[in-house]
Amino acid sequence: MGSVTCPQLVDVLNEDECLENLAGLGTDIYIGLKSELTAPLVATDNSYSTPAFATGKGLYKVQCADEKQQIKGSSLGRRKGFELTCTFVVDSVNPAAGKLARAINNNDIFIIAKDDDVSQIIYDPSRKVKFDSGAITTDTGAAASDDRITTYEAKLSPVYYPNLYVTEPTDKGWDSLLASAKKE
Repeated sequence: MGSVTCPQLVDVLNEDECLENLAGLGTDIYIGLKSELTAPLVATDNSYSTPAFATGKGLYKVQCADEKQQIKGSSLGRRKGFELTCTFVVDSVNPAAGKLARAINNNDIFIIAKDDDVSQIIYDPSRKVKFDSGAITTDTGAAASDDRITTYEAKLSPVYYPNLYVTEPTDKGWDSLLASAKKE
């Protein structure tokens, strides 16, 4: 992110907020490969530019379980930045889910999640999104009433802000940047 100066403190008052603070993220997670970007994303404060991809490349859409996705930011201590944790859950344990898990586990990726009218990103041009030991798990369930799920817990640290945002494409949103859409 280059040189960053501390933001100025400002008043954050209830009367300036709409008071509705809807929790959770949408069901769609978008995965990108950093190697397929035409250039590293550029940040202004805590917001990155829209990704641009090499010809025929783009984002990969993962449709996740309802009400399971979240992003948490936590302080690493004074002047040590923040750690971001992105959790998402896929409602399947099958050969395709296994291939997805292996690809995510072994590639240098970034993650975009729609957050109401904005989008958050887990990305840093010089640091890798990591899946620590045990951070990708599968569970077939034990009873017929259980869910078969694959859970991902991505971490990125240190970063300057507890949440990072990204500018969404104005035409057709993130789906307009899907790799599969560019191959048609």
